[in-house]
Amino acid sequence: MFDAKVNNKAITAEIVAERAKEASATATAAAQNAAAAAQTAAQTAAAAAQTAAQEVSNAAQVAAAGASKGVYQARSWTAPRLETAADYTTSTLAPKVSEALRTAARQISPEDAQQKRTSSALTWSFLAAAVLAAGGAVAVIIRQRYRTAMAADTEEEAAAGTTAASPAGDGSGSSTDAGVNGRVSAPGR
Repeated sequence: MFDAKVNNKAITAEIVAERAKEASATATAAAQNAAAAAQTAAQTAAAAAQTAAQEVSNAAQVAAAGASKGVYQARSWTAPRLETAADYTTSTLAPKVSEALRTAARQISPEDAQQKRTSSALTWSFLAAAVLAAGGAVAVIIRQRYRTAMAADTEEEAAAGTTAASPAGDGSGSSTDAGVNGRVSAPGR
C-alpha cells in the first residue's frame, strides 16, 4: 500500500506537470495574440491620432482664417462708428458737457463768491454809468460856457462899433478880431 500511495503521487505530479505545460503553451499563445492585437491597436490608434491631428490642424487653420476675417470685419465696422462718435462728441456733446460743468460749478461755488462776483459787476456798472454821466455834464457845461462867451464877444463888438486898424497897417479901416474861440470875425457880424 505504501507503494500505491507513492505511485499515485507520481501520476499526479506528471499530470500537474503536463497541465502546467499546456497552460504555459496556452499562455504563450495568448500572449502572442495579445501582443499582435496590441500592435494592431497601436497602429490603428497612431493612424487615428495622426488623422485627428491633421483634422485639428486644418480646423485650427480654418478657425484662424475665420477669426482673422472676423477681426478684420469687426474693425472695418467699428472704425467709422468711432469716427462718427468722435465728431458727435466734439460738435454736440462737448458744448453740453461744458455747460453742465459750468452749471455744476455755479451750484457748488459758495454763496459769498457768487455775491462778490455779482456785486463786483454791479459796482463796475454803476461806476461806468457815473463816469458817463459826469462826462456828459462836463460837456454840457463847457458848451454852455462857450456859447455864453461867444454871445458876449459878439455883443461887445456890436456895442463898440469901432473899427480897429488892419494888422498890415494899410489904414483900410477893416477890423479883425480873434474871439474866445480863436475865430477871426469881420466887423458888423
